[in-house]
Amino acid sequence: MNGRLMQELEELGGEIRPASLKKCDQILIEQPGFSAIIALWGGHLESFIPAGQEDLLFQSENLGGDGRFERRHFGVPVCWPWFGANEAQADYPAHGLARYFRWEFIEAGRFKNGDVKIVIRLASDNHPLIEEMWPQAFELRQVFRFSSKGFRINFSAANLSDQPMPISEALHTYFNVSDNQTAEVHGLEQVSYVDKFDNGSRQLQDGVVTPCGPMDRVYLSAPEICEIQDPGFQRRLVIQTEGSQSTILWNPGAEIAQQRSDMEDNDYRRFVCVETANALSDAYFIPAGGIHQLKVKVRHKPLTSN
Repeated sequence: MNGRLMQELEELGGEIRPASLKKCDQILIEQPGFSAIIALWGGHLESFIPAGQEDLLFQSENLGGDGRFERRHFGVPVCWPWFGANEAQADYPAHGLARYFRWEFIEAGRFKNGDVKIVIRLASDNHPLIEEMWPQAFELRQVFRFSSKGFRINFSAANLSDQPMPISEALHTYFNVSDNQTAEVHGLEQVSYVDKFDNGSRQLQDGVVTPCGPMDRVYLSAPEICEIQDPGFQRRLVIQTEGSQSTILWNPGAEIAQQRSDMEDNDYRRFVCVETANALSDAYFIPAGGIHQLKVKVRHKPLTSN
């Protein structure tokens, strides 16, 4: 890593530190109004803690297995270029490739208004295993924007091949909640969804979503804004998306959580996944030489505020 990049990171109150996850480094940012951690393994935004608050993101203490395609449940995993199981290759890992490789830290600085900027990249031609599993060349970038009010992620995917690239995807955000039984998701009322826990049946959301689990729902043609209301933490998490047609809600519930080796038995009580996505009928193609952007903006507010 070049000296200028390290100097720019240090000027932001940042540092690179070793981490146990796949023996890969983390980027740590400390500011008066917040702290943030980016895990270069998988390009996860791992943690975002506003001053005086609980983390906005959940991290399981279960680190999962040591294999490349073993998962850990935390932060904002990138599911790309497929969401869920690979329909053509049953032995390929769930949720694509991007979350299973080391990303490259390429930029640190500030936006004009003073927000912190961190940029990381994943290029397929740097990873022979990616080229073996996915023949079309690509470059992914994530631009993270941090302030005391919250964070933004601008995820962009460039198709560097001469053929259209089929994509389903998600920014699979694990939001930290005080209790999934009392948390509520607002903004999806009267939106149609596919219920994957009910054999893929089509349902219509009746009222707010609560309790938040067990559930695995793909809300199709979803609105750009929804929010989590958390009475235990006395806050609202306002989630705004762009380039996303689907919103996915996931929580495994007690029975499935206890069956998983990569999750602690009670983890399910402490998170709600609200995913910025394009899945099922909202999947799409990136044209040859084209770029697609998927964006999410998360703001925290007191529960009683407008």
